Parts: sequence; structure tokens; C-alpha cells
Amino acid sequence: MSKSFVVPSSEIPGYSPIYRHPKYKSGTHNGEFADITTLHELFGHVVKTYPKKEFLGARDYYPETNSFGQYAWITTTEAAETISELGSGLDMVYAKYAPEVNSSTGQQPIGILAMNRPEWLLTELAAFRSQRYTVGVSDTAGIEAAECTINSADIHVIACSMDKIPRMLDRADKTPSLKVIVSMDKLDCSKPSVATQAFSKDTVDILKTRAELLNIALLDMDEVIAMGRLNPTEPASPKPSDLCTICFTSGSSGAQKGVLLTHEAFIHATRGAHLSLEQCDTTYLSYMSLMYIFDRYMVYSFMHGMVRIGFSCGDSLRLLDDMQVLRPTVLTITPITLNRMYDRIAGATIGATGISGVLSRFGLKSKTKRISAGRGFRHALWDRLVFDKVASKFGGNIKLLASGGTPLNPEVQDFFRAALSCNVIQGYGQTETVAGGLIQMNDDRKNNNIGVPSPGVDIRLRSIPDMGYNATDAPSPRGEMMIRSKILFSGYNGDPERTKEIMDGEWMATGDIVQVNSDGSISFVDRIVSTMKSAWCISIEPAPLEMIYSSHRLVNYVHVYGNVCTYELVAIVVPEPSAFVPWARAVAGKADAEMIKLCKDDSVAKEITQELRVLASKNNFPPRAMIGAVHMEPVPLDQINKEFYTSTLKIRRHIVNQHYKTRYNELFSTLDTTIDPKFSLEREE
Repeated sequence: MSKSFVVPSSEIPGYSPIYRHPKYKSGTHNGEFADITTLHELFGHVVKTYPKKEFLGARDYYPETNSFGQYAWITTTEAAETISELGSGLDMVYAKYAPEVNSSTGQQPIGILAMNRPEWLLTELAAFRSQRYTVGVSDTAGIEAAECTINSADIHVIACSMDKIPRMLDRADKTPSLKVIVSMDKLDCSKPSVATQAFSKDTVDILKTRAELLNIALLDMDEVIAMGRLNPTEPASPKPSDLCTICFTSGSSGAQKGVLLTHEAFIHATRGAHLSLEQCDTTYLSYMSLMYIFDRYMVYSFMHGMVRIGFSCGDSLRLLDDMQVLRPTVLTITPITLNRMYDRIAGATIGATGISGVLSRFGLKSKTKRISAGRGFRHALWDRLVFDKVASKFGGNIKLLASGGTPLNPEVQDFFRAALSCNVIQGYGQTETVAGGLIQMNDDRKNNNIGVPSPGVDIRLRSIPDMGYNATDAPSPRGEMMIRSKILFSGYNGDPERTKEIMDGEWMATGDIVQVNSDGSISFVDRIVSTMKSAWCISIEPAPLEMIYSSHRLVNYVHVYGNVCTYELVAIVVPEPSAFVPWARAVAGKADAEMIKLCKDDSVAKEITQELRVLASKNNFPPRAMIGAVHMEPVPLDQINKEFYTSTLKIRRHIVNQHYKTRYNELFSTLDTTIDPKFSLEREE
């Protein structure tokens, strides 16, 4: 496997040398696709290079049986015609209803609120045609989040699916900037979809009346396209420095942040991904919410080499069914979804009893050894006996599986390499880096790393001595990962102070601690901030949870910890002696047991865990904030190590976590890794 390229003499005090992709040592893309500078030009390249190829597809919906059929496609040429007419129609809509230009950006935004579907991407590309930018809006996190997005981005026009229109009208008094709603579905309900099943001509007439009373223009996309067809306008192509989107983060770790991303940043990131992945003529399943950055990053990356984009039907329980119908060649997936699939599939193969389980386990061991040795992904015997059946559930045509969000469990990564007979790679990115940054190379068969810098991306490590991480650590340098590249965001919408906080000159501080391994790959190690990221792909702030857990009458202090490969938390529990001892003696059935023995008793540990879970339920904690296993300490933490606290008695989380690292791993190994299948895919980032 190729190593990261180390830029000679680039280290400075407190920082590591600069690392780059081994094939792009100059830090640039070497001129490849240099004529494509905006996403508008990228789509033009697709139409010119691959005319009349299948481009966007969605499954036919049958309301009578609530079922889905085959994929119906539009070609690149048909998409270009629709985008031209829709763009012209939007020009007329803005001129009539919303001629104002955003004072801070000098452009006009259009909001998009819908699950993934062809109209989502058609709307975005039509916006680019007229130098506008998109703002993804979500109401799955609550009405307030949608209102915040609309107001902070000053959205006057929004395109949405029909099922979202009532909610848009409900919040009209709190979103005064909104002037136009464009329905992606026909307002006469003549074309059924999942979004129209609760509507009829009469209910739509009521919506029209409500919109008129609220002074909001309600149109459908076909009307806007017809307007553009009759009154074509000249395209106003965007510049590389123009905004292409404001991408709002999920807000799970605090207030939502509107990340400003330019065409230049998007093109640089997606071009780098294309050069790394080297995938052409791709069939891609789009199922992760297009509101967030990861799926759009993948869509535009694959456009460099042509892509058929089939959109999921929107039901997470039918995701495997979508794959079997579409037969994608590349699948991008978050660890939470892959772990969920692993739980289900591994239980029926390597976890099975009898001869089936024996064969599956032997086959996995044999194939994993073969793949690690670089001898290919196929095995004539084991694929025929075991793994072709698994691959068929994913459509039987996967050539590459890419994961991002949080690190993959090595067992899961190895399993799917064998089961799908293809490479399974990881990457790293943030919304602020257009989801790009690092990616495993195609010849990397190892686990526990997030790859090397993408082409055109510089990485360096900044020492964090207070946490014990230094860029001079041997044999593996460690520190906060810093990124310098054209992929970086332009700032946070309306928040210049927060923008300054994250930047160190031309370098962006990621907040993530990584190490450079001996083979030149980079691995995730820790987080600087106190938030933890669990396998739900959602950041968790421990302090508020600990405050509630520590209020239980049986405990003095609870210290929680999360792991990116598990769904529940573990905790260090310091009991309250006066209440705990008599209670624990009754649980253990040991009338004379002392505190130390009671803290080591498994039955007591299980019961105190249940007590804390009951408390969490009473306080409406979500599943990701539940404690699954505990380690009990008979004495306060400052008696174990005075370095656990500052002079002002603030907990030094990183020191506590380092001290209990081995114990945490033991606790995590006892947890059940199954997950509620109803967890919304749209919440993933």
C-alpha cells in the first residue's frame, strides 16, 4: 500500500510535517478536469460526454398496494432540457415574487425540503443555472429547526414535496421571508407518489386557499417548467467563488451551523474523490439525505466519470429491496446502517448454528486471509457456498463500498469485504470540508485507518500537550488534524466569530485527534472537545447526562463514555455509600458484604445499570444516551488519581478516559449492538 507523501522540511515547532496524497505530491490535481470549475460546468460535461445515457431514476409507486416497481429513468439530455426550462421558470418566479438579492451573499437562495428524489437534484442544478444557491431544509428534527433554517438563510422560495406543504403553511407566520412554495408533485394529484397518498383534489384546493390567504404563491414544478418553456431565459453561469449551497449541520451537538460552500470547494473535493476512487460508469443508490453533505459529495464525485443515480423509495426498511432492483455498482453507507445490516446478515451466516454456521465462519476466515494478502476478492468455493447469497441481497453487482461518518468496526469491514467480494474503504470529512479530506486508497486492505489525504488536500498534526498528544510522538505522531485545501468552507452563515475560532491562518482545525501510522495511513484517535460521537453518528455532550444520572439516590457521581462502534454508553459509577450499601447487600444477598466487594458484584452492576436506565427513561433520554454497562468505583475519583480534576475541581475528561480505556473496552464488549430499525436515515450526517 502506498504511503502518505511527507513534504520535505515542512515541520515547524508544535506541528508535524505536511502530508499529501502519494500520487499528487505537488498538492494539486495536476490539471485533470481543470476546465470544470463549477457544478454547473460539471453537469454540462456530463451531458456533452455522455449524451442520452440514463441519468436519474426513481421507482414507480403503486398506491393500491403501497408497493414499488422498477426504476423509471430520464436521460442526461432529458435532464438538461428540464433543467433549462425549470431554471427559466424560476427566473420568472423570482422576478415576480422575490426579486430581492441576499445582502450578504449577493445571490438568491432556494430552499429544498423533500426526501431524495430526482426533483431534488433537478432543482439544485436549475438553481446553479441562474447563479442561485440551494439550502437544504429539514423538519425531522422539529419545526423549530426548519424555521431557523428558513429565517437565517433568508429563503423566499422553497421547493418541496406535497406532504411538506401543510407544515410550511402552518409555520408561515414564523417564516415571514417565505413568498413562494413550489410543489415537486402535481397539484392536481394526477401522478401518485408516497408524498401525495394523503391528498385529493379537495384537500389540495384547501391548501391553495390557505396559501392565498397567507399571501404565499403555491405552484407546482410542472407549472414552473411550462412558464420557462414559453419564456426561455439565458443562463447566468456561476463563478467558482459563488456560493453553491448553505449546508446546515444536524444541530445534534448544539445550535445548527449554516456552512457556506462555494462551487470551487465542491469541485475540488469531488474531483479529488473521483481521482481517488477511480470509478466510471457508476450505478449509485442515493438514500442518505441530500440536505446533508455526504450524499451530494458522492453524487457529484461520480458525475466526473458518469453516473446513473437511482433514488431510494424513502423507506429504510426497503433499502435492500431498492438495491436488488437497482443493482448498484458503488454503495456509500454510514457505519450505523452497515452495522445494522451486519447484525442481521452475520446472525444468519457466521452466527448460525450447525453446518451452515461452521461453513460460513471457515469461509470468512479463508477469504479474509486471501484478501489481506492481496490475492483478490473472489473465491470459487466460498462465494458459491456462502457469500454470493449475501451479495445478491445488495444487488449482486457491488464493486466498491465506501463508508464515512465514524470509524468502521474492523470486524464489520472484514466481513463485508468477504461477503460482497469487493473492497470496503473508509474516509473522513466534515461539512466544512465538503465531506472530503481523507480516503483509503483502492489497494488498502487494512482496517483501523481512515486513509490518506485526498488529492489536493494538505494534512498536518498540531500538538495538544495538555492531552498528551504530540506531533513528535514516536513511532506514530499524534495531534489535532489540521486541513489546508480549496475544499474548505467560506465560513458560517452570519457567524464570523465562530468561523475565526475554527481557523488557524489558512488551516482549519478539525477538533479530531489522529495519528500517522507506520504505513503512512492515518487513524482516528480521540476528540478534543468533550462531546462524544457514538455509532448513531450523532455527537453527545456528556455533562448534562451526567448531571441527571448523578442525581440518582444510589450514586455520588456518574462519568459516561461513548464509542463510535457501539450504540449505548458505558459509565464509571461512584456509589453513595449510605444508600448504596444496604440496597446492594439486598440485591447481592450478602448481608455483611463491604463496599469494595459489592462494587465488584456482577448482579449489583446489572441492577444499578437498570436503575440508571429507568431514570434516563423518566427524563426522556434518547436511546443514544442510555447506559448499557457500568464499572463501579468504591471511592471518589479524586482518591484514585488527583490528576482527574483541575484546581477548580473541573473533571479532566481525557485523563479519566485514558485511565479507564482498557475497562471501557471490556464493558463495550458486553453490549448488544442491535439497533432499532426504525431509526431515521435522514438524521444521519
